[in-house]
Amino acid sequence: MLVYANSLTLHGQDAENAVCRAIGGWLKEQLGFGLRPDQLRSDGTFEGYRGVARSWLTIRAATEGEPRLYAWLIKHAGERGSGRQWIVEIGMKCAPNLVDVSCAVRTDEVSTLVAGAVSASQPRVIRYIASNVAASPNAEFASNTPGRTIKCVGPDKDTYRGLRADIERTDRGYPIVLVSPTRSGDFLVNDRHLQEEMIGLAQVVRIAPDFNSYEMEEVLGHSWSAWAGAVNVIYTPMPNGFIKNQLARSELLEEWGDNQHERISGLLSLVTHNTNVPQLRQQIRSDGVVALAVRRRLQSARQRRNDLDVEDLRIELEEASRIAEQQEEMYQYAQDENLSLEAEIESLNSTVDGLKRELNKKSTDIDALRAHLANSGGGGRFSGAERLLAFVTRSNAPTPAECLELIEETFGDRCVVLDCAKQSALESSKFLYGRRLLDMLRILVTDYRNMLIERGDSEARKLFGKNDFAATESEGVLGSKTMRRYRTFDYRSVPVEMFRHLKINVEDDVTKTIRVHFHWDAERTLIVVGYCGKHLPVPSH
Repeated sequence: MLVYANSLTLHGQDAENAVCRAIGGWLKEQLGFGLRPDQLRSDGTFEGYRGVARSWLTIRAATEGEPRLYAWLIKHAGERGSGRQWIVEIGMKCAPNLVDVSCAVRTDEVSTLVAGAVSASQPRVIRYIASNVAASPNAEFASNTPGRTIKCVGPDKDTYRGLRADIERTDRGYPIVLVSPTRSGDFLVNDRHLQEEMIGLAQVVRIAPDFNSYEMEEVLGHSWSAWAGAVNVIYTPMPNGFIKNQLARSELLEEWGDNQHERISGLLSLVTHNTNVPQLRQQIRSDGVVALAVRRRLQSARQRRNDLDVEDLRIELEEASRIAEQQEEMYQYAQDENLSLEAEIESLNSTVDGLKRELNKKSTDIDALRAHLANSGGGGRFSGAERLLAFVTRSNAPTPAECLELIEETFGDRCVVLDCAKQSALESSKFLYGRRLLDMLRILVTDYRNMLIERGDSEARKLFGKNDFAATESEGVLGSKTMRRYRTFDYRSVPVEMFRHLKINVEDDVTKTIRVHFHWDAERTLIVVGYCGKHLPVPSH
């Protein structure tokens, strides 16, 4: 199973030495002894111990000509038992003042006696490389390496615009990890440690503690925003331009564990799920290094064939034969790896088929329940044609609570009515213009929602009259934490500020004036009604 893959590019006169020092120090930990510089850069095999686990190292080098290529392949048994073998392959390509490094970590499940699942973590060798580069005045990461530093957004609105431009870049080859503060201004994840783990893989973006969540959502949209301590992983653009995201809410971060290591490991899993395969394509592999060494050796022999005597020719043939044997070993390793990957793909396909069957079964159950509900007339207050007809033809207008009940029951697949909205509606039972309210709610969850999906809010809001809809609140409300709290409602265990609202009249009279505050859940394409009642407080009242 592929656990981790990364590739880095470095510049500078000391880049190669910085990387080799890091790899040498890391290999000493794996083997229990160090290697001389000439051993580190020459073909060879070594055995040692990583703690109590035995380890095997194979080094392959192609040093005739430029660029020079090296590969270090090390295997060792897992620390928790003999059922799992770890395989780490480091590759390096060296040219003057330019070094490319790749790292891939795999596991080979050779037994069913495997203790626990694999947790994502950055190999120490990557950390050592980053540390050596930081300490060297003549080595640095390439400017396009993601995660070299933390970026920040908020409270300036222009920073969100800059982030959006970065998110939408079609050539963006890395995820963006957006880290938000809690309501108290703290962070559930240490962004500096997270950035160190993500170097080469993803860009960490920190949201300022005093950020304006409404401004952020207005610029970035709901799917690309984060709040209340959540971390939003925004993946690389797909070929069709669609950009997926994965929101790790504060509850999930806390479920992963109390310490930073567990939370960062969970986020690294989300990132590597998106980056492993593209990064693997950049890998410098042992079999590729051996193949290059063979080609260069034969090319060199052909160029010098007229100068070779019988003894020289014999030596060249023996060396070519030795390298060919190495290539055969690498070919067998590649074949074994392909078989392992095929087995993993087959297992994943089996899982997908099982999920599809489960989804089909649930869809069938839902269809059956809908049919049963239609045949039985339902159990809701407004279920059944007779009840609905009696409601719309009665002389008195519906109450706000009845309006919400009817909208929820009729359009439950398009909206969510929160309990706090129902409670506020009950407190506005004396409101007189229920039919107008009902029609506005109907437009909100049907035509407005459809237009929002197809053409965005600027077009959707035109469905309402100028005095019926407000996309935001006044500056006085937005600038007051107290006023903002009045307009904040819990949705899916997360506090959400709902500044968009429908409005009827402006008089200070609960029988004539009402406000409906709502939120657009773009991820689930749902209108979320958080409040339906009297005009909420403003700074002037």
